[in-house]
Amino acid sequence: MANAFRVSIDIDAPPEAVWEVLGAPDGVIRWYPLYVGCVTEGDVRTLTRADGTVVVERLLERDEPRRYYSYSVVSGVPLKSHRASFEVVARGEGSTVLWNTEGEPLEEGADLEARLAARQHDALEGLKALFV
Repeated sequence: MANAFRVSIDIDAPPEAVWEVLGAPDGVIRWYPLYVGCVTEGDVRTLTRADGTVVVERLLERDEPRRYYSYSVVSGVPLKSHRASFEVVARGEGSTVLWNTEGEPLEEGADLEARLAARQHDALEGLKALFV
């Protein structure tokens, strides 16, 4: 059974500035400390974790005016299915970043939100720290 959840964070920076960082496919290593390497070729993004694990993602949709992109993990983690997206929404003079995730773990009954949400929130805190 698929799990769906959202993590978000408010950032006191204009949406265009936040999108410039978040929207750069290879920029994930600037704000998500779990990853130490990132290479994007076409619509395939290959991430290397600090522990040496390699995660391969397919970049799916991108909408610059909306400041939105979606991706799917295709290998490197124990998932039957996965789809996630980022969106930067204007909030007054600042921004809100929305990170939506939906997936089905290989392990029956596993809770994807319990496994990922705290780590994703910490990653968004890393993004926010770039604008302090």
